[in-house]
Amino acid sequence: MAIHPPLRRRSQSVFPGPIRGKVVWHEFASRRLEGNPWGDPSVRELPVYLPPSGRTEGAPLLVLLSGYTGSGSLHFQRPRFLNESHAQHLDRLIRSGAMAEAVMVAPDGRTALGGSQYVNSSATGAYDDYVTREIVPWVRETYRTGPVAVLGTSSGGFGALSLALRHPEVYRAAASDSGDMYFEYGYLPEFPIAFRAIRRAGGPERLLRRLFSGPVEGFGPRAPEATGLEMMAYASCYSPMDRAPGTFELPFDLATGALVERVWRRWLEHDPVRMIQRAPYRSALRRLRYVYVDGGSNDEWFLEVGARIFAATARRLGVEIDHREYPGGHFDVATRYETIFPRLAEALGFRAPRPRRPKTGPRRGRPSRRRPRPRTTRGR
Repeated sequence: MAIHPPLRRRSQSVFPGPIRGKVVWHEFASRRLEGNPWGDPSVRELPVYLPPSGRTEGAPLLVLLSGYTGSGSLHFQRPRFLNESHAQHLDRLIRSGAMAEAVMVAPDGRTALGGSQYVNSSATGAYDDYVTREIVPWVRETYRTGPVAVLGTSSGGFGALSLALRHPEVYRAAASDSGDMYFEYGYLPEFPIAFRAIRRAGGPERLLRRLFSGPVEGFGPRAPEATGLEMMAYASCYSPMDRAPGTFELPFDLATGALVERVWRRWLEHDPVRMIQRAPYRSALRRLRYVYVDGGSNDEWFLEVGARIFAATARRLGVEIDHREYPGGHFDVATRYETIFPRLAEALGFRAPRPRRPKTGPRRGRPSRRRPRPRTTRGR
């Protein structure tokens, strides 16, 4: 039997064509990252998406943060088969009239251990300052853009909430897709895996020496050595040793594997669920115009549970959160950004030219009673 592929059924979200906007590649030299303890580059690629009209003055600015081991450039390159990049996705939504035009920038926050979590650390460098104090002002000045929202997936989702809570004067809205939060569920189960991998390698430095020396077979997201590396990367962000820049301490004992409570408490200070229970961040949360959190119902790190806890905690504090839960795992993000991109633009005061299509994906939990109220001003 002859089989003919149903080519007329090809969706633009599966077979994306060329974008009608424009991606401009900049080489950004950061003063904040100069002289960082690990010698990571201070000059990095900085891609910026410009909308089809070419008009950027007053347009909303979306700051897209990558997940662990990711870099901003990945969101602008050719995606894997039967998928579209974030830049193509944004471009398609704008072209279809599902959202207003926007500018998007994707910083590179990668370090020698894979990620910075977009925080200032004496071990890794000033990555919060890099994004908030350098990149955002530079893009706004260069392209005359308007109000700013920050978003991301996984570590990028954590970074979005962390930056927005620390700098509500810069970011008006934030969206976290499967972001790291409620660390007891997202991180604690990984500690014994990391402990085993580090012990088998002969210690943290020996494991890193092996990984740094050349390609490693079987090295993937769920491999024990990858988990060991990942936990060390997080430790470099959450528990650096300020008296010895470039160094950090782990939250578990290297001899027994027992939790080191003093260090673990330092990690919890960065947990968005804990942050919003402290007065400065609770006040910052209330200043944000819109906050979105989600997760996949089969997230491999149980981060959908963290999103539920964050939303419930915020509501107890009197703040409404747009909380959603989708089918799928940690990496099934395509349908989620179908909601995230337009909602952020609306929250910043920019309505879609045409009514949006019905929401994709089921919604779980208590619905938000307060929708974003667009304002007429388009800048600070």
